[in-house]
Amino acid sequence: QAADMQSFTGRVIKMGGKFVLRDTSSKTTYALDDQDKAKQFEGQAVQVTGTLDAQTRTIQISSITPGS
Repeated sequence: QAADMQSFTGRVIKMGGKFVLRDTSSKTTYALDDQDKAKQFEGQAVQVTGTLDAQTRTIQISSITPGS
């Protein structure tokens, strides 16, 4: 089943040795599949576009852009 592309906003933080997206508005944390891509944005507010695996709460990153 193909998941739909979605946009997520939040801050890239390191948690348990992995980079994750922390959505500050919903207080949700998402794992990020591409750690190398995520590392470049550590500590920054970003917009992530990708597909969400709802079972593992992991975003398959299509793109990350700096947010506001």
